[in-house]
Amino acid sequence: MALLDSTLTLPGIAGFVLTLGMAVDANVLINERIREEMKQGRSIASAVQTGYDKVFWTIFDGHVTALVAGFVIRAYGSGPVRGFATTLIIGLLASMFTSIVVTRAIVEWFVGHGKLHKAFSV
Repeated sequence: MALLDSTLTLPGIAGFVLTLGMAVDANVLINERIREEMKQGRSIASAVQTGYDKVFWTIFDGHVTALVAGFVIRAYGSGPVRGFATTLIIGLLASMFTSIVVTRAIVEWFVGHGKLHKAFSV
């Protein structure tokens, strides 16, 4: 945040909390979609692949919409409002990357190594 000339204030912490909520929501969407695919009789590996593929645009849309709002707030806001927008933007970028790329890599690694045989039980 220092590189972006922002300070962490109470509104900045609120931006962090909002980001945390969106990250949790993205992971809930992913896990529920995988469960739906497994209820349709798919194998775990196929359910994970299809689940992540189908939920991608939902996560992307939600995060990009919030990012646009964050950039507008940062451009026209001042003081603490800019801190809120800065933490929101940084958090959303990190959340989108981890939801789409990192968690998928971790889950696929566990599935590939046979470690997730009961985690998504229906």
